[in-house]
Amino acid sequence: MVNISGTTEASKAVVRQFYVCAVQKDLARMEKLLHPDFTCGAPDYLPWGGTTITVEEYLKVTLPQVARVLDFSRFSFASLVAEGEDVVALINVGVMGTSAMLKISEHFVIKDGKAKSIWVAYYEPKALTELIALNARLDQAA
Repeated sequence: MVNISGTTEASKAVVRQFYVCAVQKDLARMEKLLHPDFTCGAPDYLPWGGTTITVEEYLKVTLPQVARVLDFSRFSFASLVAEGEDVVALINVGVMGTSAMLKISEHFVIKDGKAKSIWVAYYEPKALTELIALNARLDQAA
């Protein structure tokens, strides 16, 4: 018989540690939390959108783009729920250089004690998309 309660708590602990690493910008520790077959899906309207299919791509391509526009120093959990290896984190995070906060729903699958996948949904991303557009204009002018 599978111990769902123990698996659930262990899965939630992995996700909590993932966000500790995000807040502390500790990519080396975060890498240890990611399954070798890790994938991440994000909305296509974002520069980092689509499906990331390797740990290296996530850490070296996706996260630097995210860190440019999301301020994890203002991170908080709205909720963290799990059943077995499936975890949903509803988080609040700041939009860099603004007072705006963004709500993000991140859906994790935990396998062998590591994050195997994350599917990300953004709620009311207007402030985020405005900052992305501004950054794109500044990059073109430089």
